Amino acid sequence: MNKLVLLIVLVIAEIITSFEVSMIYAALPTIAREFADPVGAGWLITAYLLVGSVSAGLSSRLGDIFGRRRMVLAMLACSAAGSLVSALSTELAGLIAGRALQGMSAALLPLAIGIVREHLPPARVPVAIGWLAAMATFSAGAGLLLGGFLVDTAGWRTMFWFGAAHGVVAIALVAAFVPASTKQAMTQALDWLGGVLYAPAVALLLWALSRLKAHGLSNPTTLLAFGAGIVLLAVWLRWEWRHPSPMIDVRRVARRDVGLPMAVMFLFGLGASQLMLVLMSLAQQPAWTGVGLGLSATVAGLVKLPSNFMGLFGAPWGGHLAARHGARSAATLGSLLIVAGWCGLTMWHGAVWVLVMWAMVTSLGGAMMMSAVPNLLVEVVPAERTSEFVGLSQVVRTLGTAIGTQIASVLLATQLVRSDATPPAVFPASGAYLLTMVSITAVAAACALTAWTLPRRAAPLAPAAPVAAA
Repeated sequence: MNKLVLLIVLVIAEIITSFEVSMIYAALPTIAREFADPVGAGWLITAYLLVGSVSAGLSSRLGDIFGRRRMVLAMLACSAAGSLVSALSTELAGLIAGRALQGMSAALLPLAIGIVREHLPPARVPVAIGWLAAMATFSAGAGLLLGGFLVDTAGWRTMFWFGAAHGVVAIALVAAFVPASTKQAMTQALDWLGGVLYAPAVALLLWALSRLKAHGLSNPTTLLAFGAGIVLLAVWLRWEWRHPSPMIDVRRVARRDVGLPMAVMFLFGLGASQLMLVLMSLAQQPAWTGVGLGLSATVAGLVKLPSNFMGLFGAPWGGHLAARHGARSAATLGSLLIVAGWCGLTMWHGAVWVLVMWAMVTSLGGAMMMSAVPNLLVEVVPAERTSEFVGLSQVVRTLGTAIGTQIASVLLATQLVRSDATPPAVFPASGAYLLTMVSITAVAAACALTAWTLPRRAAPLAPAAPVAAA
């Protein structure tokens, strides 16, 4: 079949995840007011995050085993069903349940990358991965604008109706144009216990991290969640390490050629992914504080908009570099651009055009990283485990982002300025911003150093194993 058609169909399918992640932010204030429950409304994001993090690792691996096309169709069905549940729900609990079901779609990008590797010539795989990453990045920004437009013009429920329709269309296109995937030949019983242990371990850790800002580390529930998550993670790691055919091959992660890309992805989430948090806070903070620009939320969103377009350039560029010189070159250059962007933002952030410029530089490097890391993994992991390791890298990035968000929030609160109003409004002081930006820049530099230590171009892409179609 036409390889371009295949790539277009996979893009239409995998951008559902980006839309689901970003559109909800536009609707969240309205939903919180309508149900008079701001804390409960926050679970619209938390439920998606928890299920999505589990699905990115576990469902991706199941796609490697049972057929990626089959699993893509299943994930799209979950997404459409979740959107429908949320659109029809009259209670907040129903909305949250629908969002949790939508979270299953987080495996779509790793599965799409696996399908690309399976059906495209090896020379075209890096560029195709670049375009998949580019559209995922761009659609996240577009989803925020689309969500805002739908909420303002037709109500927040239309956002979920749009998601359901998108899912149905994607199912039809995948069924019609994506070839049947290969199914892994199983010589041993499937490691279901490894999957059962993995899910609550990751979910508990992420839930505990999400509670830190509101409840602190001393909260008994947060501590219990952390403790249980760590214990389950340790048990899972020991089980998978000793299993002859593990659900997720943690022994391979211990190898330098796989472990270093995972470390790069974690550091990327820990540092560079905090751009939105710092940028939006700085842009909207009142000018009288001595550091803020005093922009409205709408104008602040427009400040971030140009950087969203960098994904359309950075990710394909990273793919082309990976195809020509190996993914290490793309990862190194992308990480250096991120360091340059954060250095510039740390030293000069007193005008709108300066924020726009440094955000564009940082986002260009980030987009390159989003295509470089999957290509790094594709260069070294077996074809039959492609989606598993790409999905696992997404989980690692999510953990890094969650930890980095909590650290940045604490650092921004180290020095505060207060208004004379009653009650007083509290904002981060200039020194707090400086401390936060310096810390993020240091993490970005560590990420660049890790990328530089990556092995040079590894062995050629491994051919897919000749197994039965599914």
